[in-house]
Amino acid sequence: MKANHLTNDDKKRGRYIKSLLILHEVEQQEIAKEAESSEALVSQVIRGHKKGVARSGKKIAKIKQILAAKLGRDVDDLLPSKAA
Repeated sequence: MKANHLTNDDKKRGRYIKSLLILHEVEQQEIAKEAESSEALVSQVIRGHKKGVARSGKKIAKIKQILAAKLGRDVDDLLPSKAA
């Protein structure tokens, strides 16, 4: 099934994280460079398109850790890997 699997919570979380990035003056480019990944992957993680499974799981986990550290949040609170 190729339907858009994003929930409203994913969309809200993405906007929330983008807002935090602006408030903390952190750019996605910085995160991508530090995580040795692309800006596109960072954006996908923030928007909830990539959740940390499959072949890029290690990079995604690293992006999540860097995001949480830069924003002063816990990884699981900021970007939960599973729906509650």
